[in-house]
Amino acid sequence: MPEADKSRKYTPAVFVSTMCFTGFFPIMPGTVGTVWGLLLWYATTFAKDPVLIQVILAVVFFLLGLAFCGKAEKDLGKHDPGSVIIDETAAAFLTFLGVPFGLWTALAGLFLNRFFDILKPWPIGKLQNLPGAWGIMLDDTLAGILSRVVLGLLIYFFPALAG
Repeated sequence: MPEADKSRKYTPAVFVSTMCFTGFFPIMPGTVGTVWGLLLWYATTFAKDPVLIQVILAVVFFLLGLAFCGKAEKDLGKHDPGSVIIDETAAAFLTFLGVPFGLWTALAGLFLNRFFDILKPWPIGKLQNLPGAWGIMLDDTLAGILSRVVLGLLIYFFPALAG
């Protein structure tokens, strides 16, 4: 466990919500959460039915986020703290759902996911204002869905880029 300081509480909710405390990475913690999802997605591509595993993991991470993010938010004393990254991990599974693995698709999906999560175009920004875990999870969920739609269009119109 990391060394405790006065600005952080190391509770089970914080542990889960920050993806084993990696959300405390000093720069771009949201990107760290998305990279978690990207790496786990890559691991699923070796499964017999990768899409089924990806759907299951997206649901599991979403439910873990709903269960723990509200408590972590209270423990950390901040609305939607940047260190809470399980929402980005769950959203990454939506971004990459059923996408064939390739360097281009990985980079494009990562970029699109971060683009929609950071800029929060309507209605993503509205969802972030929901209270507690719902606000934390739903804005990233919609960012992941929009990222998947754009990534799917790119793959459709430029199939050579998908490998």
